[in-house]
Amino acid sequence: MQLFFDFSFHPLIELVLPNAYLAEERNGYWYFFKKATRQVLEHLPQWHPSAAEEEALALTEALQPSVLYEKHLKKGDTFEKIYQNKSSKKYIQEQIEEKSHQLLQHLKTHQCLLTIGYTPKEDLSKKLVRFSTELYTPLLTFEKKEEGISYRLSLEKGDCELLPYQHRIEFVNNLYAWIVLDQELIQIAPLRASHLSPFLNKEYIFIPERSLQAYFDKFLKKILRSAKVKTIGFDLIEKMQLERTEIDLYHDFLSNHYKIRLFFDYNGYQFVSMESKNVQSYLDIGADNSIKIYHYQRDAKAEAAQGAILEDLGFKNDSGSYVVEGTTPFTTYFHLLHQAKALEAAGFSFRPFCIEDNKEVALSLPELIFNDTTSENDWFDLSIEVQQGDIRFHFKDLIPNLKENDPLYLLPNGKVFVIPQEWFSRFGTLAKYSKVKEDKLLLPKNNYALLEGIPEVKPTTLVEKVQYQPSANLKATLRPYQVAGVEWLLQHHYNGVGACLADDMGLGKTLQTIALLVAIHDALPERLIDSSDLFAYTERKKEPLKVLIILPSSLIFNWYDETKRFAPHLQCTQYVGTAKERKQKVRRLTNYDIVFTSYPLVEHDVKDLQGLAFRYIILDESQRIKNKNSKTFKAINSLNGSHRIALSGTPIENALSDLWAQMQFINPNQLGSYAFFYKNYEVEISKKKNVEALEELKKIVGKHILRRTKEQVLEELPELEEQIAYCPMTEEQGQWYEAEKSKVRNQLLHLSSPIDQFNALQMLTKLRQISNHPILAAPESTLPSGKYEEVVSYMEELVAARHKALVFSSMVQHLALYEAWCQEHKIKYAKLTGSVPTGERKTQVEYFQQQAEVSFFFISLKAGEVGLNLTEASYVLLLDPWWNPFSEKQAIARAHRMRQRNKVNVVRFVSKGTIEEKIIHLQKSKTELFENVVDENSLVKEVIEHLDTLLE
Repeated sequence: MQLFFDFSFHPLIELVLPNAYLAEERNGYWYFFKKATRQVLEHLPQWHPSAAEEEALALTEALQPSVLYEKHLKKGDTFEKIYQNKSSKKYIQEQIEEKSHQLLQHLKTHQCLLTIGYTPKEDLSKKLVRFSTELYTPLLTFEKKEEGISYRLSLEKGDCELLPYQHRIEFVNNLYAWIVLDQELIQIAPLRASHLSPFLNKEYIFIPERSLQAYFDKFLKKILRSAKVKTIGFDLIEKMQLERTEIDLYHDFLSNHYKIRLFFDYNGYQFVSMESKNVQSYLDIGADNSIKIYHYQRDAKAEAAQGAILEDLGFKNDSGSYVVEGTTPFTTYFHLLHQAKALEAAGFSFRPFCIEDNKEVALSLPELIFNDTTSENDWFDLSIEVQQGDIRFHFKDLIPNLKENDPLYLLPNGKVFVIPQEWFSRFGTLAKYSKVKEDKLLLPKNNYALLEGIPEVKPTTLVEKVQYQPSANLKATLRPYQVAGVEWLLQHHYNGVGACLADDMGLGKTLQTIALLVAIHDALPERLIDSSDLFAYTERKKEPLKVLIILPSSLIFNWYDETKRFAPHLQCTQYVGTAKERKQKVRRLTNYDIVFTSYPLVEHDVKDLQGLAFRYIILDESQRIKNKNSKTFKAINSLNGSHRIALSGTPIENALSDLWAQMQFINPNQLGSYAFFYKNYEVEISKKKNVEALEELKKIVGKHILRRTKEQVLEELPELEEQIAYCPMTEEQGQWYEAEKSKVRNQLLHLSSPIDQFNALQMLTKLRQISNHPILAAPESTLPSGKYEEVVSYMEELVAARHKALVFSSMVQHLALYEAWCQEHKIKYAKLTGSVPTGERKTQVEYFQQQAEVSFFFISLKAGEVGLNLTEASYVLLLDPWWNPFSEKQAIARAHRMRQRNKVNVVRFVSKGTIEEKIIHLQKSKTELFENVVDENSLVKEVIEHLDTLLE
């Protein structure tokens, strides 16, 4: 068996296509056996093609008509139909001949057997084609005749000159000029084979003078690009010296990138660096019928030297065009502007640069001119100009383009200004938040952080650093990190922008805020105040500070107490009580330094409060306004306050919208509308994980949020911090408590006999149960509990911040309520009460200490008094105050002990207006009880002695 390849003309495709055949020997001759398809070869296990034959078979298979039909035809089409369009026909045939050229080169390289136009039953040996190793060069000879020009095309091989009409020639591939000349396969590069057609039957072609120009333009010019030229009777003027090189900018549609190309000028004709054409000719017929042929040929060496200069300047040669790789279409353009002087010095000239509808762009680098920034109320007036060449305009004109990410700005003179890419990153966020008004570029002052990267326009009026010395009026010692916090708050005060102090729970946000208010109060001017007594007179007093602090209800009294302790000179009031009491008081609120009230009361009394002008509005636990659609959020944002502060250990609890709501409070519209924020940040960051959007958001809000964790400032923290969370009862709960308290008063305070301590404690315990949760006193009760809601809210915050806490109660049933809450919300916890077997205690302790996901350890006071080392907890929650503070101290000591890495925060939850609050006051008045170990019985005596106070 012998494999051979044949090229024959296919009438439908109108090209010479290959086939692979197998031949077998018969009586010393080779004859056709079978077509060498994959299926046939698989059934000939005795015959194995070589690697070269395998590749040739693959190329042949790709050129089979069935494969070509599938590749180039759509359903219902034929080549005859598609070929009616000349452009389509040319494209398809060039694609096919590209592949057949690869096959012919492969067959020649590996000396495979080749035939042309073979038919079965022919002796294969008589049809075999040889592969020529000679190089054939086309030669055009022109001769001037009396009435025109005659010319011939010959082929040179060494010293021999072959005339086509004297030989047998068959075309195999037109595009790459493969022909069979006298049974020898040759290639006449770079002609096309069809250029030989006129000379297959004759030596010369005569062109009359009247047809000379048209014939030259239509046919001869194409041949002259590739053939050597010889003239007889007229001049052939050859130009092969590169005179100058021009740089041109053009748009590559496929890559969407502006690139540069070179125009090589040979004194009369310009070749383009990207084209493969190496020669160009044209005919010049003079008035006296004199003929000249101008023949231009490229100097590859000179052009390569020009290209090398570009490459040395950072441009990359990409198939004759020159680019600088980058992410934007104009990377090459801007690099060209930077290198323009160097290129001019090297002798290059520049064509006018045109883009998009032939609009011209400048050939000079733009320059920014920064003028002084001035202030207008709540805005900065940014005066920036752009200079490019002799054109100058205001930077504000580019703001719409920066917002739309459109780099092309049409100048009044009709030219196009291309915005540098780095301006989008440098000024893009500024463009989002600035506005153009009355030919001014204005930026809200609360967005001054956006000017950090543009120091040239940074306002000189901005306060960069505040030196703070605690006032003598502040009755507290601040730790270094707290001093830094006050300085940070003062800086925002002087700059007239809001701030969010987001320190971790327990770092003293309350104290830092009080210190800030003392410092501001110290700086207020004095004014004459009319006295209100009968003997009217005036006195000089400080202006009222006029601060409204809005808090969770449970914190009002704690804040009030701490303010009076740390700043006793400030005039404070609590805006609480009945609607009637508040109505009588509301008009006088701005006469106080500080007013404390709650979120629900602001929501309820918003219409009354809207008419007041406060110097400061401060929110504690500001995450309470995270719901932008809530009445609370809307009410608080409708209040009138010159300065605003948000205090929160968790400014983002569930979603980025939490942050927007709080930033909207401290700096209205700093982050735009919520729709704008949602599109640009919430979607980009939360859903698309866009790092650039995250960095932009941090850049905007970073100056307005101060966040320190306990770990960052641990060395400066006290070992222990305690606070009381006062919890208001619900209305129904309060009514039941008051009714029960009246019963107890009647029973205990009107007895003629000595009070039985046991019975007294039982009665008081029922009051404590009701104040904690009505269900503790009556399991069938459905009344809600104010303390339960406050504790759950606090526990949610701890879970969100991944803190671990010990939860103590003197009542096991009370702990059970929060165990049930954890179960409902799938929060892991440990448990230790009297019902837990002794052997299980260690297991529960290890479970809490070693498992990071265990958030809470519920412990009854009795069970947790001694023997426990629970240093993984950084929070201790005391659900209800016990008679004996010693038991509480023991409970706190479970976490507050050696090897504790974190500060221990103790929170006592106390129902406001109940016996619990009275117990706390009683404990405070008996400080010696906290300093000495006392037994419970002696404390009960103290309780009995003060029953009248407890039951007020």
